[in-house]
Amino acid sequence: MSPGWEHQYSGLFTPLPRFAVEAYTERPRYVIHLPVAVTNLAEALDLARTLARSLASTPQVDLGGTTVSAEDAQHVRHWVFCDRIMPDRRRCAREADHAGACLPNDGP
Repeated sequence: MSPGWEHQYSGLFTPLPRFAVEAYTERPRYVIHLPVAVTNLAEALDLARTLARSLASTPQVDLGGTTVSAEDAQHVRHWVFCDRIMPDRRRCAREADHAGACLPNDGP
């Protein structure tokens, strides 16, 4: 890259918070896959939101990473939460692809 590229792209590369960097550099992590069978996407998204929010007080749970997929197409994932980062560094608590402005997550 040409000299000065850091300045040109400085708005794109926001440093990760320390806890996020440490989470990926300290030890191996494991993801729990908990199959739940629901008959349609809307019900699956609603149940995923409910389950994720019920576990929100558990620090190991990443609500923003909650996705839903069809049983036979698990590589195609549907995001459950918007999860945009708000100006105050909190995340949007609304569902994915919501209409209107984002709302900050006031939870843990």
